[in-house]
Amino acid sequence: MFIDVRTRTEAMFVGMPSAVDALVPFVETEDLMTTWDNARSAYKLEPVQDFVPEINRRLKEKQLTKEDIVVLICRSGDRSSRAVNRLAEDGFKRVYTVADGFEGDMSKDGRRNVNGWKNADLPWSYKLDKSKMYFAK
Repeated sequence: MFIDVRTRTEAMFVGMPSAVDALVPFVETEDLMTTWDNARSAYKLEPVQDFVPEINRRLKEKQLTKEDIVVLICRSGDRSSRAVNRLAEDGFKRVYTVADGFEGDMSKDGRRNVNGWKNADLPWSYKLDKSKMYFAK
């Protein structure tokens, strides 16, 4: 199973790998984005409380178990590696991350054009499939 763990906003405005089975954010902004993170100079991201239950639901939907391969992707590999650790804590045995993520690392000029899914010219799209999207419970 292939899971995108980026925020819903990222998927909507940046696109998603075509092969993704589901979008299940590991962290998400508040609905009204009223809290600021000074350290990151960005709106604060909060852990999605039903991340693990939602992954488990998606597994069951596909008749898979925690023994099956699960691959996670985020923007550049940081969140997905933390999400891998979280799923491993929950008993997942074969969970992996796409190391360079969807957009990859930043070049010296501040653009994400060094590596990553999009820069490797792998299939992706701006068109989102509602059945793959995350809706908070």
